[in-house]
Amino acid sequence: MSPFDLSVVDRWSDERTVEVTAAGVEAYAAVVGGPSPVYAVAPAMDLVFAVAEAAVPAELRARVVHGQEDLVFHRPLPVGEKVTLRAAVVGLHGKGSGTTATIKVETRDAAGQLVNEQYVTEFYRGVPTDLAAGSAAPPLPREPLDGPPLHTATTPLPPDLPRQYADASGDHNPIHLDDDFARAAGLPGVIVHGLASLAIATGVVLSASGKTGLRRLGCRFTRPVAPGDTLTTRVWAHEGGYRFDAVDGHDQVVLGSGVAILTP
Repeated sequence: MSPFDLSVVDRWSDERTVEVTAAGVEAYAAVVGGPSPVYAVAPAMDLVFAVAEAAVPAELRARVVHGQEDLVFHRPLPVGEKVTLRAAVVGLHGKGSGTTATIKVETRDAAGQLVNEQYVTEFYRGVPTDLAAGSAAPPLPREPLDGPPLHTATTPLPPDLPRQYADASGDHNPIHLDDDFARAAGLPGVIVHGLASLAIATGVVLSASGKTGLRRLGCRFTRPVAPGDTLTTRVWAHEGGYRFDAVDGHDQVVLGSGVAILTP
């Protein structure tokens, strides 16, 4: 019998209203190195956790890591105004090494217009199932990247980045804050939030493009990266947009299948 609750698939949460404050936006920017469209995840953080917890027994939450993120932007977050969010587990899919839960979030402004859509893919390591319920997140590009990158930048990851990012984003998952908890979950110790790495990498992509607006941003979190390490982001121009990845100080890919489609 599966430990996951299939009855939650495609069952939307109640709506939540959250104010997007200038102070919150600025605090996030201070942690990740500048204003970032990835801040769109912060207002939805508590809701994502609540929806996931409805599908997954509490004892399995210690096994979860962020597998993939995909953001579709329709308009900028309205700073100083309130947004309304709802979320649902839209898919549960298993394989031999674990099970993924795909969570979709919709954010709307006061007029009811769609601001952004988010696809959060959680991976429950070591929890194999044969589930194939609902839908997965939109596919990310998997074809190899050809030629040298258009732009490369290396960013040191401060030892206290997980704590700073937790406070700025609202993501206080203990695998990012408690060494003992992280090791008990099968990790080498505290790891940097995948979204913190993505926000830093996004700044490099936008710097390479010379633009600030995005229509889509996505990547896979392929390997944990430790605080105190470095993140080297590599950017390639690709079909009117950009592909990117990022490696740690040991040249191991930690962000893969990165895609950034810019506004015209």
